[in-house]
Amino acid sequence: MSQPFSFFLVTDIHYFEPALGAEGPAYERRSRVDQKCIAETGAIIDAEFARIAADTETNTVIIPGDLVFDGEKASHLGVLKRLQYLKDHGKRVLLITARHDYNDYSRGFVGEEQVEVEHTNREELPGLYHAYGWDDAINVYRDGFSYVSQLTDKIRMLALNCDGDTKDFKGLYPEQLAWAKEQIKKAHDDGCYIFAITHYPLLPGSNIMKLIGDAKLTDWEQTADFLADAGLDLIFTGHMHMQSLTEHVSPGGNKITDICTGSLVGCPAYYRRVTFMEDGRIDIQSIPTGEFAWKDKGDRTAAEYFQWRFDRMITDLVDAMADDFEFFANKFGGVEKMKKFKAPITFVGKGLKKWNIGTLGRLLCFKVDPSVKDRLLKDVGVEFVRNIFIGDEPYVKGTPIYDVMDKLLNRLKPVLAIAGKKIKGGVSADYLKDFVLSLIGDENRRDHTAVLETSAMQYLTK
Repeated sequence: MSQPFSFFLVTDIHYFEPALGAEGPAYERRSRVDQKCIAETGAIIDAEFARIAADTETNTVIIPGDLVFDGEKASHLGVLKRLQYLKDHGKRVLLITARHDYNDYSRGFVGEEQVEVEHTNREELPGLYHAYGWDDAINVYRDGFSYVSQLTDKIRMLALNCDGDTKDFKGLYPEQLAWAKEQIKKAHDDGCYIFAITHYPLLPGSNIMKLIGDAKLTDWEQTADFLADAGLDLIFTGHMHMQSLTEHVSPGGNKITDICTGSLVGCPAYYRRVTFMEDGRIDIQSIPTGEFAWKDKGDRTAAEYFQWRFDRMITDLVDAMADDFEFFANKFGGVEKMKKFKAPITFVGKGLKKWNIGTLGRLLCFKVDPSVKDRLLKDVGVEFVRNIFIGDEPYVKGTPIYDVMDKLLNRLKPVLAIAGKKIKGGVSADYLKDFVLSLIGDENRRDHTAVLETSAMQYLTK
């Protein structure tokens, strides 16, 4: 490769056409429980696409799905106008569609009501977006939703749609995987490096995400093993609105790396610039979504606004633990399912709202560093959740917060032992302690910035 090649990786833009209704009580109820912005999407996308359009060094933009809020036809038309803007400024845009891009029932928000608006069927999507990957694809899978693009004379992209059965199965069927394996082999036979994109993460971006069914592809371990052994070692994903870099090694000894990127329109609001350097290494950089004009942002910067919205979403749940059990329970399976836990949930909720770390230390008889003793447990809990999504979790061994959690979990070992026995297969208290500590600190700190040595080095330096 004679010179570096780069692309922008932008995901989960979730555009919502404002003419469909994005204000009033019904909208506010929906907005408060959403990590991403909705009404603000046009302002955010327009501002960031203008910055991307002005960049003269990177002329390829890749979008791994969730282009609109929830399948609205008007929103797709709005996205197409914005993609055309990038195209008019010399950008090549390649994308796949995902589950938010089609629906049998799409909605707008008018006053107290959600109202039905024109929706988009899945079968319409390749036709709507044919100019953004399909028209110049060198191979298209038989269902029309996955394809292969030639990015440079030495680099290809395998675009894998993972809608599955459009219901419970979110993944890649054996026939689609067989096609992907053929395309990987064909690329290598032609002397090309090939990476992939898919919407759902191939690999869980955090240990906690292994427990959440919607956080990664169905049958992710088998799929990761298959793709790694087929010769694929890098995949870019979205969906979880989180920043993560996760590695997996198959039983055959082949490594694959999943780079998940946050949503452009909600905390953590980032996109990435990916550069294939002359020596074949791949440089990954994260770019925060920049400033945008919005009437209700107040004096907050864009970063402060995104964080405020995220924190409000989590804080509402914590407050509901203490004061509105029905609201909280309905988020986790319903009142009937959760009613036996009402007393401990309410107790913990009230404690989180009023206790600080110093109070916790006094109650459980352990020493707390003065620098953190006044922090409210509620605020620390919200930050822990936010940090999982932002990535590069900072509370590693040696930090005061890690020390607090280590002491707390040691005090709670009898409780952890009981909880571990209730988990299928059984786990030890030490396992649960290490699991929790893994969620608050990341020694590797590569979720935002990394330089990867992949098989690209053998293809791009020939």
